[in-house]
Formats: sequence, structure tokens, C-alpha cells
Amino acid sequence: MSYILLIAATLLCSGKALVAKLIGSGSKSVHDVLLLNSALFFVGAITAGITGMGGFDALTGISAFSLGLAVVFSVFLLFTLIMQSYAMSNGPASIGSLIYSLGFLIPIFYSARFLNESVSIYQWGGIVLMIISLVLIIPPEKGRKFSVTWIIFALLAMLGSGANAVVQKIHQNSAFKNELCVFLLYALFLASVLALIVSIITKTLIKEAKFTVFTNKKTIFLIIVSGLVVGLMNVVNTNLAGKLPAVIQFPVYNICSMIITALWGRLFFKEKLSGRKLFGFVLGLISVTIIGLL
Repeated sequence: MSYILLIAATLLCSGKALVAKLIGSGSKSVHDVLLLNSALFFVGAITAGITGMGGFDALTGISAFSLGLAVVFSVFLLFTLIMQSYAMSNGPASIGSLIYSLGFLIPIFYSARFLNESVSIYQWGGIVLMIISLVLIIPPEKGRKFSVTWIIFALLAMLGSGANAVVQKIHQNSAFKNELCVFLLYALFLASVLALIVSIITKTLIKEAKFTVFTNKKTIFLIIVSGLVVGLMNVVNTNLAGKLPAVIQFPVYNICSMIITALWGRLFFKEKLSGRKLFGFVLGLISVTIIGLL
């Protein structure tokens, strides 16, 4: 059942990426990205709440432990979003994506050290192979210069991404893991409020900027769909954090969602897949097999 959920999580992640392409969020300004994600987090919070309504006597019933982690999770969500937005817009987007993708290493090290999850020598080899596949999949970008500031932001985005996964592991390995959906309801709602506040502050500082996110009914519909996916994706991933070893969940989720997203891009946007990317996909699938079976 856990592996079926893992497949569902990768499909949801790739589906979110497809909707993001349709929305065209990559061309938005920073304050627009924040406003967009505020809407996604809000819809995601409602989705998480609805998902968990049958599992609690009262949806508002939450322990201090889960509430505290929800606050931490929401802050890390926003922190990662801001760091990633800066890194992607002020340096090589390809390398920024690669660095961000390596965030999956953090929950693996955490789980091995503090949760006594074993990682075999073969799985470490699979992880190395997966990193090589990521380098091949993410195309090099010319004409963008490095800077110390950009590298710092890219690394902080990676740390934020990994920290989110660690929080999920902590919650689902605690005595309060049954509060999963209400934990996410609070976390995503708080993240929505924080993103909205920062978006307004950013727009105020950049006086000439205009909000261009909610431009038409189609975009609003896609935002609602993407928000639903965000909510379900977080429910499934957080649930898996208490059932699967980090060395299996996060690398497999990371590379498989990337491969499926590329296939969606090929199918819906006629994006070309270079020989370099195809070879990277093959290595990625081999690495997933090694990690999952050995």
C-alpha cells in the first residue's frame, strides 16, 4: 500500500508541475509568485481539512506538539519558496534546480542518525547514481554568471526543502501522527497567510509593481486545481514519512516525479527530450531500482 501511495505522490507532484506550466508561474514577479502560492496553500489547507474530517472527532482538535510543528512547517514552506524564487531569478536556473533537488539528502541523513533507519552500501551507490542522473536531466544554462549571494540563496532553498521533509518525518514518527490532516490544515493555512503578507509587503516596496496572477477565469480554475493537488500531495507525502524509510521515499519521489513531468511536457507541450536527458532518465530509473530493491 505504501508503494501505491508513493506512486500517487509522484503523479500528484508531476501534475502540479504541469498545471504550473499552464499557469505560466515561471514568468511572474516575486510578489506574484508569493500571491499565487498563498492561494495554492489556502486551497491546499481546505483540501487537507476535508481529507481528514472523517478521522477526527473535531477537526479543530490539535495538540500543542502538532500546532508547534505546523508553525515551523509553514515558516519553512515560505522560507523555501522565497529562497528558491530568488535563486531561480538571479542565477543559472538549471543549477539552482539541481541544488534544490539535492534537498532529499537531508531527511536521509536525519533519519539515519536520529531514527535509526539503515541505509545499505548499495542504496548509497544508488543515491550517487541518482545525483549523476539529475546532472544529466537538468540542462546546462549559458550566459548566467554565478555570485556568492546566489549560491547562498540556492543552498538555503535546498536546506529549506530538506527541512520540510524532516518536519514531516518528525511528526509522523511521534505519538501525534494521527493528527496528520489537522496538522497540515494549520500548516498550509499559516503558510498562506504568511505568503500573502510578504507578497503585500513586497508590492509596497516595489511601488510600480502590479499583481497579475488572477487574470482570468481559466487561471483561477487552474490555481484551484493546483491547490487541490498541493493539499493531497502533502497529505500523501506526510503519511508516507511515517511508513517508508527516507532513503526510499524522497529519492524515488524526487527523480520519478521529474521523469513523469518531462513526459507530460513531451505529451502536452511537445517539448523535445535530448539524448542527454533520456540517458539521465535511464540512470534515474536504474538508481530507483537499486534504492528500492537493495
